[in-house]
Amino acid sequence: MTLQSKTTTCNASLKSVIEEWTMRNEAMRVRIARTALSLSTADTMVLEAIHELKLLAKLREKNRELMHKIGVTKFLARLLDNHNAQIRCNALELLCLLVEDEEGKDIIGKTKAIARTIKLMSSNTTDERHAAISFLLELSKSQLLLENIGSTAGSILIFATMKINSSDDPIAAEKAGTVLKNLEKCPKNIKYMAESGYLEPLQRHLVEGSEEMQMEMVSYLSELAQEQELTIDITRSTSEILIKMAHSCNPMVRKAVFDVLAQLSSHCPNSKTLVDAGAVPVMIEELFIRKFDDEPVNSMANAATVLANIVESGIDPDTTVVNKEGHVLTSKYSIYNFVHMLKCFMPDDLNLSIIRILLALTALAKPLGTVVSVIRENHRGHAIVELMSSPTEALSIAATRLLITLCPHIGHTIAERLCKTQGQPGRLVKSIGHAGRITERQAASATLLSRLPYRNTSLNVALVQEGAVPAILSAIREMQNGVARTSRHAVPFMEGLVGGLVRLTATLYSPEVLKAAMDHKLASVLTELLAGAAGSDEVQRLAAVGLENLSYLSVKLSQPPPDEPLSKKASILKLLKDSKVHSNNKKNSLHQLNVCPVHRGICSPAMTFCLFEAGAVEGLLNCLENDNVRVVEAALGALCTLLDERVDVQKSVAALAEPDAARRVLGALRQHRQNVLWQKCFCVVEKLLKHGDDRCVREVTGDRMLPTALVSAFHRGDASTKQAAESILRRLHKMPDYSATYVSMEF
Repeated sequence: MTLQSKTTTCNASLKSVIEEWTMRNEAMRVRIARTALSLSTADTMVLEAIHELKLLAKLREKNRELMHKIGVTKFLARLLDNHNAQIRCNALELLCLLVEDEEGKDIIGKTKAIARTIKLMSSNTTDERHAAISFLLELSKSQLLLENIGSTAGSILIFATMKINSSDDPIAAEKAGTVLKNLEKCPKNIKYMAESGYLEPLQRHLVEGSEEMQMEMVSYLSELAQEQELTIDITRSTSEILIKMAHSCNPMVRKAVFDVLAQLSSHCPNSKTLVDAGAVPVMIEELFIRKFDDEPVNSMANAATVLANIVESGIDPDTTVVNKEGHVLTSKYSIYNFVHMLKCFMPDDLNLSIIRILLALTALAKPLGTVVSVIRENHRGHAIVELMSSPTEALSIAATRLLITLCPHIGHTIAERLCKTQGQPGRLVKSIGHAGRITERQAASATLLSRLPYRNTSLNVALVQEGAVPAILSAIREMQNGVARTSRHAVPFMEGLVGGLVRLTATLYSPEVLKAAMDHKLASVLTELLAGAAGSDEVQRLAAVGLENLSYLSVKLSQPPPDEPLSKKASILKLLKDSKVHSNNKKNSLHQLNVCPVHRGICSPAMTFCLFEAGAVEGLLNCLENDNVRVVEAALGALCTLLDERVDVQKSVAALAEPDAARRVLGALRQHRQNVLWQKCFCVVEKLLKHGDDRCVREVTGDRMLPTALVSAFHRGDASTKQAAESILRRLHKMPDYSATYVSMEF
């Protein structure tokens, strides 16, 4: 039969039968593979089944729908925990195909597949890692799964790490970035990203987002600031938006913004950004201009915190403008307002921030002078003194530290205010009472006690009346016994305690202070502290200063031995006695009465503060070998009191010669080159030359360094030093004696 036409016609019925048969065949293959997955225990059969399902899933959508229906999708989620990495990787690839439709995503969302896949992102196998990120990328396209993915523990942290470390795996980094971009569509994920240190989305939405989005971002920042100490490096645009929002009329918005700014400003790099964005004038306006009744004071406290953080960060306050009039942070306008804001009835956090600002400013010479001037002129010292008693420890410490800074300038004013404030001296004494580990508050209180003017009699008497001496001595004993020495505040605490004792020696003309010094044997206490085992060089220096003050009074306190009145008969009998016996009795009597040859009277460490009786001379001479010039100067000052014109200098020189004083003084002269030390050394050397025995004189004159030091002091020293050096040079016949009388003789 011949072919009538070459044109083909479609047999629709046959085509339909073939298509139906093919679909039934594929459906049967899907069911068989599903059965193999669930029943097979061999890894190879499982892999073959997954491979078959992948081929079928790629062929048509109907096959994927069937797989959802018969539980293949759900079952594959369980295979992600399989021990075989190849099975896990193939399961992820198949799942990636199955979740292309919303039904697949919905099924996966009800399983633990997301959490299991997050774990696989840390796999050492590149293929498995890529399969995991591809699967999550597909899931992140569903709005319903965004929060689920973001809230899974560690998910965003891993994505962000992958994105940041792009050089390690560029493919994974690119896909991780896309996943993060998709996750940003859920605002909660932006918060999770910020918590994980990925802050770019939050700052971008804060700057570019709608007003509602900006509010949400600020609330997230506020929550993060309150819940955890999050370090955030903000951009200039973010700072500007936050400062703009600070002007909002909505109190809730303002509160959130100020909370955020207070937290952000605590990170030093942000301070410069905030200053450049104009934060300082806004904070100043909040503090100085806005009225209390406008809204709660907490925004003022936060504004003060922002300013305190900015000033403490190291910015230049001399160039930081605070308003349109051109005032800067260090101008009298600013400091006056800061000082006048300090009030006891204001919130503690506001007072604390203001004091922090003042402390930071007083670290610079110019604003320090302004602060001192404002406080003195306006009598504002009382507010700081009262804040020192605050139950809030941080505020109390800050107020105390500000007073310590101001002590060299208005110390007497502060001391008077302390005395006039009811109960303040007692609280100060109580605060240094040592019990257990030393706190910063105790150390600050002790330091203040040692920095206030030593010669303020009113304060010293008040301290004695409040029991300061036994309290200090008790704390010193605990420190000497090793209690709480490991505390980082131990050294300033110990120095403050010793300074508190030494200050009393400056007002011994007060009967109450003198009695306390005698009753508690301060000379012996300070002698023990010279040993150096209890503290630092400063402790030794203070002890030497205290001994010098005590020793000046020894001549006045030392009384001559009483002469017993004798009758005429008794006098005759005395004359008849053997002169030798009489001499021995006299010596015994003097020995029993402790007659001091230097002070020419009865001496004791407790009652006359005699340095020889207290055994302080050896300790003072040891201090001359210290590298710290201030310690050496203080020790020489105490030793010079033993060579004063009021004492028996010859006996004193003899007593000092025994512990090798000449060598040690000359050693100090050789090591140091300061005017004050030179004067004191020359004073001792001159007395040794004038009143010493031959051995002492030979030791001084035999020192090769002495002439050089004398000439150097004569050339470079001040007037007093030059005069002392000249006196010794004249005694050594190195200079002509202009006081000598010359007789002219003619031949």
